[in-house]
Amino acid sequence: MALLEVRDLAVVFRRRGAPPFTAVDKVSFDIDPGQTIGLVGESGCGKSVTSLAIMGLLPRRSTVVSGSVRLDGVELLALSRRQMRDRRGVDLAMVFQDPLSALNPLVSVGLQISE
Repeated sequence: MALLEVRDLAVVFRRRGAPPFTAVDKVSFDIDPGQTIGLVGESGCGKSVTSLAIMGLLPRRSTVVSGSVRLDGVELLALSRRQMRDRRGVDLAMVFQDPLSALNPLVSVGLQISE
């Protein structure tokens, strides 16, 4: 069984005076325990938005998220803000785009993430 299951994840940004913008359209993937994956693509293709949606860090008023994100069988999209906050840093974490400010270059990435 996959540790993280993402199924048909979609993120749409509502914009004042403009039609909605689909940033992520039906993304699906699994991550098994112990597996490492990379999310690769052109600038602006939705890598960060996908990650932020999984982490529950998108602004709720400006986005519509649909699909399913399960971590260890728990549907993350159904959790409250508080429940998601309690899971961040314990069950799931994210290295943001500027790794030099987020990570210590003298310590392995694996060790820093496991801490």
